[in-house]
Amino acid sequence: MKHHPANALRTEKAQSYSHLESMAVRLQLVNPGAEPWTAAGAVLKDSTGAEVELSPWQESVILPGVPGFVVVGAERDPRQLGCPCTLKLWEAQGPRTVTLGDVSFPDAKQDPAPES
Repeated sequence: MKHHPANALRTEKAQSYSHLESMAVRLQLVNPGAEPWTAAGAVLKDSTGAEVELSPWQESVILPGVPGFVVVGAERDPRQLGCPCTLKLWEAQGPRTVTLGDVSFPDAKQDPAPES
């Protein structure tokens, strides 16, 4: 994944996941600013320009200088997207965004067949 130089937060780690009809990206972010940061929304844009709105989740605000985690996801088969994609997250009360490029998803794993 590529980190955009104008990002408001620094991306320490990023991992994408897929399972059957869902996808998610887990981000570890560090806030170099003076104000706390909370994700309000996220969108994934594929190589054709199609966009998928993702729901953000985070346990707590990301405080200045402290690492924090954000997970974004959707009930959507990632194979329907033309990845690599661009992921953009934003906060509710301000202009600070986080953008990552070259986001792709691993092949979805099927649930194991029940044992007979």
